Amino acid sequence: MKIFQIGFNKCGTTSLNHFFLRNGYKAVHWDYGNLALKLEENFLHGRPLLSEYEEYSFFSDMELVSNRCLYAFEKFYQELDRQYPGSLFILNTRPLDKWINSRLKHGGGTYLQRFEKIYGCDREGIIRRWEYEWYRHHSNVLQYFYGRENLLLFNIEKDGGDKLKSFIGCTKINASFYRHDHRTVS
Repeated sequence: MKIFQIGFNKCGTTSLNHFFLRNGYKAVHWDYGNLALKLEENFLHGRPLLSEYEEYSFFSDMELVSNRCLYAFEKFYQELDRQYPGSLFILNTRPLDKWINSRLKHGGGTYLQRFEKIYGCDREGIIRRWEYEWYRHHSNVLQYFYGRENLLLFNIEKDGGDKLKSFIGCTKINASFYRHDHRTVS
């Protein structure tokens, strides 16, 4: 069974990755943007999306922001669902204002600077873009998975390991292994 984190970065992706690693899952997190690039490359060449990552069971932070922005989790979650039947999806989330604040501070501000360069707009323009992307992605995911049991909406500020354990349905999961590891300082 594959488990995919399909919310944005700065919403507990590292904490989720650590939870699965601590519980014995083979997990891949970001992989320096290579995970996102490989999913896109595999898609463009008609290969299974997880080619070269087949051995992993948990996937998180599937994005790349360099000279362009690639949110592979957003672009390919429906295809991952089709190609890997029985998979589980976690839409990790947090309050919008805290997410934006965390992104603004990420990398000492370099994350924001990359977006400004990619999209050719200032800080306020990037914030508006992030807000739009946030609402669009959440709406699309909730609509796509409506009435299905393979999506967990996981608020990193309210939810914990028990909710993850219940969703995964594995009695061997240690719920206490979840903790929000990297909190952004306000």
